Amino acid sequence: MTYVPYKGGTLLVPSGPSGMHLFTILTNRCDDGFHLLVSITSIREGIAYDPACVFAGGEHPFTKHPSHVFYRIMEQKRSEALANGVAKGLFIPKEDMPEVPFQNICNGIETSEFIGPWAVEYYRKNGGN
Repeated sequence: MTYVPYKGGTLLVPSGPSGMHLFTILTNRCDDGFHLLVSITSIREGIAYDPACVFAGGEHPFTKHPSHVFYRIMEQKRSEALANGVAKGLFIPKEDMPEVPFQNICNGIETSEFIGPWAVEYYRKNGGN
């Protein structure tokens, strides 16, 4: 069965030197065929992080430790690229992001000081789809 990306879905994606990170899909497919995604990463002692959206751990089955949403590296990915990544075993679908944490992630788009203006604009245009 072919994977179809959707708003609120999550994927484990190879990212950075520490392996797989949980990415949340923030939009359904836009008219140009893209989705907006953002990574959730563990908070590490002594390393600064974006306080716009912080989780204590347990908000999603994959987040076991204090984590933050890494708005600085938001990604825009083609729907087909996400589906192909899943088909090839590069991306691993996980449980959907529960409603309250998902809304907290979306709210952080408006408050993060580290997010690119392009991502805010894209979300404002496509977040309701």
